[in-house]
Amino acid sequence: MFHRLFIVATLLSLSFIVNAQNKKKEYLTVKAAKGQGVYSLLRTYNLLDQKCNLDMFYEINKLSPASELTKGRTYKLPVIKTKYDGKSIRTSLEIVDYESAKAIQKFNQELVKAKLRSTDYKSTGELLVPIFYNGCEAQEVGQKKVQSSADKSYAAKLKSSSLEPIQALNSTPQLKNKRILVADTKLDEKNFEDEMGKIQNNRRTLKITSENDKPFTRQVSNKMVKVSLFGKEKSEVPIESDELKDQIFYIVPGHGGPDPGALAKLPNSHTICEDEYAYDVSLRLARNLIIRGATVHIIVQDKNDGIRDDRYLDCDEDEKVMGGLEMPTSQKKRLRQGMVKVNQLYLEHKLEGFKKQWMVSIHIDSQPEENRQDVFFYYQADSKKSKRKAKDLQKVFTEKYQEVQGRDYNGSISTRPLYVIRASQPDPIFIELANIRNPKDQERILSPKNRQVLADWLLQGFLD
Repeated sequence: MFHRLFIVATLLSLSFIVNAQNKKKEYLTVKAAKGQGVYSLLRTYNLLDQKCNLDMFYEINKLSPASELTKGRTYKLPVIKTKYDGKSIRTSLEIVDYESAKAIQKFNQELVKAKLRSTDYKSTGELLVPIFYNGCEAQEVGQKKVQSSADKSYAAKLKSSSLEPIQALNSTPQLKNKRILVADTKLDEKNFEDEMGKIQNNRRTLKITSENDKPFTRQVSNKMVKVSLFGKEKSEVPIESDELKDQIFYIVPGHGGPDPGALAKLPNSHTICEDEYAYDVSLRLARNLIIRGATVHIIVQDKNDGIRDDRYLDCDEDEKVMGGLEMPTSQKKRLRQGMVKVNQLYLEHKLEGFKKQWMVSIHIDSQPEENRQDVFFYYQADSKKSKRKAKDLQKVFTEKYQEVQGRDYNGSISTRPLYVIRASQPDPIFIELANIRNPKDQERILSPKNRQVLADWLLQGFLD
């Protein structure tokens, strides 16, 4: 009898512990907006930079991959809600690393800045922590793993907690327990060589030769080239000056192939896809640059689209990476694939003596519908040229907004831990053209005339 009571008591005790742990692991939840997909939802919360967040989203919401979201339904995000102790993030989470705490603080502050949270964690007493730390190959918060000696030494400094030692999104462990935030820094060359090797070993890349891209560009004369990617009506490109003859540009339109990027459904039932409008502005910018004598490589290509003077651009999935490569469904592999192309070409041109090389990635943001936003720019923290060029572009847009619209320009420049920015060997500029869900911002990209104006203003930022 005593043994039975003991067993029952033990089971009840274990049940209480398990329930307590599950109760403590509370996810941040949000309601899906009209026309919002999984990609755009995660991107809104800065959670799409790591594929594990996408996989975890499907898992915790019991969804199959590529599932559509239902308007008004509540979904869990791969972010844990935990109590803020009123003192500091480090004491709240019982971590010792200052940089990790600062990164978590930044994650929370950006949600408030984007009006995704009405007040900060200090006011609410609720701290939000991304469920994964140390990248996708690290453990999930709350799970046990086999620890290295360095990890054990690091963990020994921490007190016991319902959460495992939490390291901020996009930070990485280094030797001797020291952990520093590398979110905004450039990936080192060895890192990128390893990345290239992974893809090449998987036969994800083709050797880049001029032959692969021969069908898309043909020199007609010293003053004219023909670029079939621009479409029949825009294919002939006059070379009007040599202002940019010493500069190389890698134009990387956002998303494409299996990933349309952010989506928005208009009142007239048209659905607009980020990748189509980003691609159209990218082509227009590429054409402008060629006219001024630049060498331009378009990394994501759709041989059927060209520059389109339509308001409503059909969404498709036939984009390929330069050289005719199919785009993988995995976001991580897709981003690597494009950047391998960029960096291979960068090395070729570097050997030829070109010093000014730029990677320009064009996107359209997805924020709450009421948030109108001006064009804004991200740069690479380690690159003075990247930051300076972002400022040049911001200056052009500031002047043009006053000149054309008679209002102040509110677009910002900043760093952001995006793979394409960190992995780029050419100095990168990452551009968000508009909020795809805001009606006034939509007109900025729906109008073909406005898309050309955007490309023209972007060109001005690259003219010295």
